[in-house]
Amino acid sequence: MALYLTIYALIAFGLAVVGVAGALIAYRGVERFGSKGVLTFYLWMILLGPTIRLMTAPREYLAESDATLAGYTAVAGWVNWVLRLSNLSIVGVAATVILIALIKRQKQEGAAFLIGSWLLILVSMITSATLGEKPAFIHQNFYPSILLASLVLMPRIEPEQVAIQAKRILFVLLVGSLVLAAAFPTRFAETSYVGIIPGFHIRLHGLAPHANSLAPLALLYLILAYWVRGKSPWHFMGVATASLVLILTQSKTVWAAGLLMLLVVVVVRLSQQFNEEMRVARMGPATLAIMSVFFGAVLILPVLFTDAASGVFQALMADSEVSTLTGRTDIWQATIDAWRSNPWFGYGPKLWDLEFRITHGAVLAAWHAHNQYLQALGEAGIVGLVAMSIYTLALIYYAFKFSRRTRGTSLAMLVLLLVRTITEIPLRFTLLLDTTFFVHLVVFTVFLMLARQSSAERAPVPSTIGLGQRLTRAA
Repeated sequence: MALYLTIYALIAFGLAVVGVAGALIAYRGVERFGSKGVLTFYLWMILLGPTIRLMTAPREYLAESDATLAGYTAVAGWVNWVLRLSNLSIVGVAATVILIALIKRQKQEGAAFLIGSWLLILVSMITSATLGEKPAFIHQNFYPSILLASLVLMPRIEPEQVAIQAKRILFVLLVGSLVLAAAFPTRFAETSYVGIIPGFHIRLHGLAPHANSLAPLALLYLILAYWVRGKSPWHFMGVATASLVLILTQSKTVWAAGLLMLLVVVVVRLSQQFNEEMRVARMGPATLAIMSVFFGAVLILPVLFTDAASGVFQALMADSEVSTLTGRTDIWQATIDAWRSNPWFGYGPKLWDLEFRITHGAVLAAWHAHNQYLQALGEAGIVGLVAMSIYTLALIYYAFKFSRRTRGTSLAMLVLLLVRTITEIPLRFTLLLDTTFFVHLVVFTVFLMLARQSSAERAPVPSTIGLGQRLTRAA
């Protein structure tokens, strides 16, 4: 017995030493590299773990109806430790940032609506975990909130720096996806996929769980590259790589989102130029373009009600990780049935876990409700749905507020998120090491830093004249 107690004591002492050393390293790192270094660390680590998992998992995509889930579940033991250490390192650094901010009493101005709506989401998560139909406290679900809290408390950085750091990481992931798909096509791509492009049967999944997860990353890179442009060959190589990845994913929903994003950017640019032309009372390219769009819409509108247009719409709606609309409606109905058992606080955080899927006889490929707001309703009830709706309104508010400053980029990023809420859950708050959370985090951070920048610009500058007069009178 004494031997066992000694061993346990040594293990506990060793863990304590490692914990203290890790805290000191995190503190020195945060102090040395600042907010930009912390954000860069977060972005790299969020994608590093899932990337290693997908590179080592025995995944094969034989056909659309035959895609095995082995790549998501068969994870080597050492990879699990990499994932745990990734989570631990992110949470450790985030906790250090929060502690430093509290000790130094750092006060950050701006983004009150965004922060407040996120806190409502956090409250709904707590009520769901404690008052839901199946209450459960899953500590990993709160890791993303710890990270977001550190972003809220740390000193601001330029919004463009967020885009630059995200672009660098996305470039590495997109290039890696193409290289691995070329080297191991059966593991990182499908070669018998039937999409809307005749004779083109390749679908790239790359270093993402699914093509529908990889395509938003490519589209995010393109919109960030439009906002923060570079003149080096790396910039043009990145744009070409992202465009190729976007095509190879054959994600029709994301393609539709890309077209809407392009339309939004064009409208914002034309609006700015049109206002300038109206100010000087002349008819320029923007005025002619707006008139052309108006008359073109009048001519095209009747075509939208034809059978051909209906077929195109159905083809776009058919693209999801659950391949048929019927399958999605079954999942939606199961979610609503689970919500009815506890309307105010929902089923709980275990909605659509393995036990829930087996109990309800749903398809194993459905890992969530395949709709952002039904997921919030089913998991956290009316409280969760209200919180998610307010958070969405906050994103809409800041996207429109900064549309001119970002040349339409903020609205384009909003579209990227909102289009996917119909059949996916892009606004994730419960999974840290995830490509979907990466996109959400970049958008959240850009909006947060834009709001902080705007608040800093409006802040009154201390008057030096009054100070000088007081010093003169004192003399």
